[in-house]
Amino acid sequence: MPDDSNPQPADDRGGFRIRDREFEILRTYLFGETGIALGDAKRDMICSRLARRMRFHGFTSFADYHDLLTTGDPDGAERQEFINCLTTNKTDFFREPHHFDYLRDHVVPALRAKKSRRLHVWSAGCSTGEEPYTLAMTLRECLPAAEGWDVKITATDIDTAVLATAVRGVYDADRLRDVPPNLLHKHFLKGMGANAGKVAARPQLKDLITFRQVNLIGDTWPFAGPFDCIFCRNVVIYFTRETQQELLGRFARLLAPDGHLFLGHSENIHWMADTFAPLGGTVYRLRNPNDTPPPARRMQAAVRAHAAVKAPAAKDAARQEHTIVLGDVKSVRGPAVLKTLLGSCVSACLYDPTTGVGGMNHFSLPGGTDDGLNTRYGAHAMEMLITSIMKKGGDRDRLRAKVFGGAKVLQVHSEALNVGAKNVAFVTDFLNTEGIPIDGQCLGGTKGLLVRFHPSTGRALAKPLPTRDESVVVCDEEEFGRRLRTRAEAPPADDGVTLF
Repeated sequence: MPDDSNPQPADDRGGFRIRDREFEILRTYLFGETGIALGDAKRDMICSRLARRMRFHGFTSFADYHDLLTTGDPDGAERQEFINCLTTNKTDFFREPHHFDYLRDHVVPALRAKKSRRLHVWSAGCSTGEEPYTLAMTLRECLPAAEGWDVKITATDIDTAVLATAVRGVYDADRLRDVPPNLLHKHFLKGMGANAGKVAARPQLKDLITFRQVNLIGDTWPFAGPFDCIFCRNVVIYFTRETQQELLGRFARLLAPDGHLFLGHSENIHWMADTFAPLGGTVYRLRNPNDTPPPARRMQAAVRAHAAVKAPAAKDAARQEHTIVLGDVKSVRGPAVLKTLLGSCVSACLYDPTTGVGGMNHFSLPGGTDDGLNTRYGAHAMEMLITSIMKKGGDRDRLRAKVFGGAKVLQVHSEALNVGAKNVAFVTDFLNTEGIPIDGQCLGGTKGLLVRFHPSTGRALAKPLPTRDESVVVCDEEEFGRRLRTRAEAPPADDGVTLF
């Protein structure tokens, strides 16, 4: 155990080392203030990003810095500096351009058809302003001022430093490399003299945007809506599921009927399907009473229909049952059944045959997000599953595996876009590298699977899904196929029930 009474030593990079207790209290404080949940792998990030504040105050201990935040910061100035340091602000002009195409080609024409002349958009988590200025360019092009539309863009962020940049609207010219030349010349001014190499947003863009500081988990927001569109891209991945659900519910209450929600490429809210209808490409529409039943309900019905336990009632009463959906990691000790539906996604089932501890994950792509880790991705999902099993008493050296999924259920013609094959290659390589034996597998093919796993015994059942249920799984996976660049071959389909 580290000696917390010793001064904080500087590391070889001129930064600071953070003790376990200090890391826990700082990430707990950040979570309470912002809703951002940092994983265990973020220790170095906290050290490097807070180093400047530590030096500014002359601290050698992160515990002393935490004391300043909680007892010596009456006006909240250091709290804001802390938040500014630890929020991630990766953004670009025309990032994920299909969202702006959808706004132009679908949202605006639908409003025209309703004879509306109003379009209000919220850019939540706007960072340094590239997103709201891209929105402004898009709307200026398709809704000329002469038509008399009421166009407003509300752009918010919790970070005051990035908001200052956004309000100024001045950028290095190379930051606009993805802006089409005609739009660049039309909507930006070129810097001269001391400002050479920079560009500034013209007034016709800035006039559409109101910038405000907003904490998304704050008790109140300084506006009431309704918004026709909310852009909240690459933000909710930093929140827990509970925080996401609360936030998305608040978004729904601020959206106009048939309003649209735009999320980032790595974000999926299939578990909110009762509220938001997926339109593809991480575009969602607020559901209305005339919609067909949401995919979430159909998936739950499919699991219930295909996973009925046929053991005696006495055994059923003693057995826990858990449904694992995309992004979940679950481990248990003792009798239990873990169930999931898979298409191109993969589920790894690990178990320790000596202790009866085991678990299941369900992930969509091998790698991680650009900023941070997320259990929708294999690299983190595997690490989290192993850690979870060990915490319940499983022995890392005794773990054994059974793996499922990775089917080519997406309608693509190129193996380079075969999401399932990429997942299969990842999970088998990971387990081989980690020295975890694979006792059984049902990987690849062209059919989705229902998987039932008994972690206490290692017994697993894999059964192909009928077409009506497979379509539910596929609807949430289509976007992933467009993001792969390497070739991978999938093994042939298994047409029967496979018992391991």
